[in-house]
Amino acid sequence: MPANAFLTTAAIGNREDLIDMIYNVSPTDTPLISAIDKTSASAVTHEWQTDALTAPANNAVAEGADASYTAVTPTVRRSNQTQISRKTFSISHTQEAVSKAGRKSEIRYQTVKQGKELRKDMELALIENGTLTTGATRQLRGLRGWLQSNNSLGSGGSAPVPGTNTAPVDGTLRNFTEPLLRTVIRLTYQSGGDPTMVMLAPVMKEAVSANFTGHNTSGASVREIDAGKRQLEAAWDVYRSDFGTLKLVPNRVMSRTREAYVLDPSQAKLAVLRDMETEELAKVGAARNFMIETEYTLEMCNEAAHGCVRDIQAP
Repeated sequence: MPANAFLTTAAIGNREDLIDMIYNVSPTDTPLISAIDKTSASAVTHEWQTDALTAPANNAVAEGADASYTAVTPTVRRSNQTQISRKTFSISHTQEAVSKAGRKSEIRYQTVKQGKELRKDMELALIENGTLTTGATRQLRGLRGWLQSNNSLGSGGSAPVPGTNTAPVDGTLRNFTEPLLRTVIRLTYQSGGDPTMVMLAPVMKEAVSANFTGHNTSGASVREIDAGKRQLEAAWDVYRSDFGTLKLVPNRVMSRTREAYVLDPSQAKLAVLRDMETEELAKVGAARNFMIETEYTLEMCNEAAHGCVRDIQAP
């Protein structure tokens, strides 16, 4: 290097190389919210009713016999609490005014970004809340706390009891195997559900692809082949059971990996009391303050239409 060469380390005035783009690969998908219908709530305690038919019996009566009257079983009244979820941010007047890379308005950018974050918070609550809480800081009961009827449990584990607001108890972990899933699908079908979806953590989806064989009526292995590509797919996007074909849906929001939910999406709804809304709050100093808030709950139309394989781990 020549003596007295002028280097960038000493230069003043070189322009920065900052492209006009922001890269964000954080997942924004919410499979449960996307799968279930949306309905309206009109109070913080959202209520509905369930009923069930009696088991079939050999119904034969004598010719000419008088009628006898069976006691009528009342419907069951179910409820869940609405939960308030919120995101807030404050942007100074100067930050909104300066020239920025990747976005024109900081307020607009943060509104969109934090709205996506709020939807993921909702997804987590709808799945993993084990009990409901009343009062000012209300909490809804999610899938984990609703599914009482159709479960496969590890040793020492117990299902939730929604009627007494009792959370499920974790049992001993065991490998996630195909017989465990098949059992819960069967139980759910026998209870009246028509499950079409298995929602599970990504590591459990990977375990299904690596270890499940699938089966048809002859017991032979089943793999899906893309005829156009003429190649055997390594991942399982569907599972063909004796009681229908179910989509295998990995959910990146799930923080717990020890449950796989067998779901009939027609038997659950997102009940919304207040839709997600952005509101500008009072100014404090030279900044604009914003709040994004929503109030919602899970309407579990009938929990017997769903099932859960609990206490599982990847083999």
